[in-house]
This record gives sequence, C-alpha cells and structure tokens, in this order.
Amino acid sequence: MNKIPKLGKDCEQHLYSEYFGCRCTSNEHLVLFTLDAYDPQYVEFCVSVKMNQYHGFFAKLWVAVKYLFGRKCKDAVDHWDTVMLKIEDVDRLIEMLQKYKRLSEE
Repeated sequence: MNKIPKLGKDCEQHLYSEYFGCRCTSNEHLVLFTLDAYDPQYVEFCVSVKMNQYHGFFAKLWVAVKYLFGRKCKDAVDHWDTVMLKIEDVDRLIEMLQKYKRLSEE
C-alpha cells in the first residue's frame, strides 16, 4: 500500500492559493483558486467554491434519490452560489492566471 506523502516544504513552494471574497462581504461567498505546480508536466489550476447548505438532511436525501433515478432537479439553483469579484482583486486573479499560463507553457 502506498503511503500518502506529507505536504513538506518541497511541495509547499509549488502551491499558490488565493482566496477571493464577494463584494457583498458575506463570509459565505468565497472562492479559492489554487495553482499546483509540483509536477512541471501537469500544472493544475483548481477552483473551489463554497456552497451553502439550504436544506435539511431529508431534503438533500430526496434530491439524491431523484438524481439516482435520472430525474432532473428543479431546484438546482440551491446548489450554486455567486461571488462578485471586487475590482481590487482583479489584478491578483490576473497575476495568478498569468503564472498558470507561464508554468504550463514551460
């Protein structure tokens, strides 16, 4: 069995993460962009969005059961959220995307 390597200093120097908050300043509206350049052949750019939990357990279970049987969820809006990027964060995002492009082309 392979052991999962610990995140050491050699790996940490290849990870770049930036949080972006919404203009509305709600702590529920966050996006995390992560650039993983640990393996130069497979540079990855990941987007993590915090999704709110609007329903209780049984409502979520009912949605899951409908999904399993191929029924489309009419209340799919509840599974998404929006983050309005602040103008002062645009340069940080552009810089991160440029770094991703540069590392991917090397």
